Amino acid sequence: MAQKYNEEISIDRIACPLHVIALKKGLDQINTYEVLKVTTGATNVGQELSSACLAMGHEVETVKEDDKTVLYVQKQENQKP
Repeated sequence: MAQKYNEEISIDRIACPLHVIALKKGLDQINTYEVLKVTTGATNVGQELSSACLAMGHEVETVKEDDKTVLYVQKQENQKP
């Protein structure tokens, strides 16, 4: 997946489980097949969000930028609730 994105959110300082809710709200802001860039501060949060994205049926690419974990989430048509 290319690292172009349509919207961006930061989940640096959002406590569990609110980071998953923030992710869902971010995905609600974009259309199918668009990409949401999600910046997190901690590696374990990035792993949790990546797993959540996959469980919801979206494509996700995880990269490291400086000391942050960044997810590029492509919203898919057949989302799981």
